Amino acid sequence: MPPRSLARLCIGTLTIVALTIAWGPTPHAQQHGTDAAAEVLALEQQIEDAVVRGDVAFIDRITPPDFSFVHGDGWTHGGRPLMSDDKAAFLKRVADKEYLVHDLDRVKVEMHGDVAITYGRYVSLFVPARSGAPNRNPSTPARLNSIWFERVYAKRNGQWQFLSHRTVHGPNVAPAGIDPTAAEAASSK
Repeated sequence: MPPRSLARLCIGTLTIVALTIAWGPTPHAQQHGTDAAAEVLALEQQIEDAVVRGDVAFIDRITPPDFSFVHGDGWTHGGRPLMSDDKAAFLKRVADKEYLVHDLDRVKVEMHGDVAITYGRYVSLFVPARSGAPNRNPSTPARLNSIWFERVYAKRNGQWQFLSHRTVHGPNVAPAGIDPTAAEAASSK
């Protein structure tokens, strides 16, 4: 095999190994691939489904009074987040059904006894509601975003509680969310 081909083969193999390590479960998560981890991941999916359905009662039941949801990654480099929701603000978002899609992707869980940390990505179709009305605000277009996150859960009184969400990267416009007419207009200028 020519040296150049061998080098490409080695680089390709190392790339695959590196990606497998990066996207595979952490050693801690592998050691604790328990029923508790499965419960947390199932709850995370139930939460996303409830957000899309507008199921305020479910979200209220699984979040504590000091629940926190930090939107946007500005805080990760010394700036400010886009916004921060306490429990009441997040429940209002759920009630307003501002999220028409919340699809989880590449979610991992790291267990620490009765505390779980999840991290991964979700794709969100955000459609702001018109203030005080159930219909959508036509002046504010829908946004399809990719959002990387980290969340904290704790088992309290025998039930998992969703304590906190922090966006660690994003929101970034998802490729499918790009309006081709806007892209054409921008490129013609």
